[in-house]
Amino acid sequence: MLDSSTHLLRTARSLVINPKDPPTWSVLAGHSRTVSDSIKSLITAIRDKAPGQRECDSSIDNINKCIRDIEQASLATVSQNLPSRDDISLEALQEQLTSTVQEIGHLIDPVSTAARGEASQLGHKVTQLAGYFEPLITASVGVASKLKDHQQQMTFLDQTKTLAESALQMLYAAKEGGGNPKASHTHDAIAEAAQLMKEAVDDIMVTLNEAASEVGMVGGMVESIADAMAKLDEGTPPAPEGSFVDYQTNMVRHSKAIAVTAQEMMTKSVTCPDDLGCLASQVTVDYGQLAVQGRLAAHTAEPEEVRRPPRDIQICTHRRKP
Repeated sequence: MLDSSTHLLRTARSLVINPKDPPTWSVLAGHSRTVSDSIKSLITAIRDKAPGQRECDSSIDNINKCIRDIEQASLATVSQNLPSRDDISLEALQEQLTSTVQEIGHLIDPVSTAARGEASQLGHKVTQLAGYFEPLITASVGVASKLKDHQQQMTFLDQTKTLAESALQMLYAAKEGGGNPKASHTHDAIAEAAQLMKEAVDDIMVTLNEAASEVGMVGGMVESIADAMAKLDEGTPPAPEGSFVDYQTNMVRHSKAIAVTAQEMMTKSVTCPDDLGCLASQVTVDYGQLAVQGRLAAHTAEPEEVRRPPRDIQICTHRRKP
């Protein structure tokens, strides 16, 4: 750049002496372009060597890869080819995903602060943030692979992708800001990216909490049914008040109710998944009553071989267990 600047000045001096020399004007234009390009290259080099820039570039590459991975998982889900994670439970995956999203949420403000005025911290913070996205994608895809409802699968994957894209926007804004408090023209973009990240974190946390509630509810129902099954071998309550026919009639009624509700659950799983919780709860109640009535029927039944229905109830339940 120094040589080009020297040549530019010498050429300009020649033009002062002879301003009507076209070849000299052409040489001046060439030196001017060289100097201009050199200045731009110097500015770029200074910016690239500034604290945190290399880490920003590496983090951007990392999150771009994560976005591609989540897009591939979404395509597999659409075609119903997403393989299920059999090495870990849904609850464990949800816990991993929740923890990772929370950690990402905790880093939003520190990254934003570093990008606006703490250049020495920028590289560390963006690297720390980007480091959570690979486990985020792994856990999110794992959760989606465990879910049976297609819409829930797509919701998890779409919200995870949105979070990754908002983080990518944050990294680009942070790279532009560079931790320079005087680069005020970049601060609005940094603040906007931070807000988008917070909204994405909130959205996925709401979905996770709803899913966790559903898992907890179903877990309680399964436990209730298991308890009812266990009580089939505990004998019967003392002094039954009804006859065998009464208890048999009640067993038939509860069995039919379970069959009707099970059929309705199959329909609602497609048309209105939100109703499945209430229907599953009704099945749990009916099965509990069926088990009680079965124990009473067995106690009042004659002859001896008729006292086997409670065991049949248990066997039937095992067969129907998914």
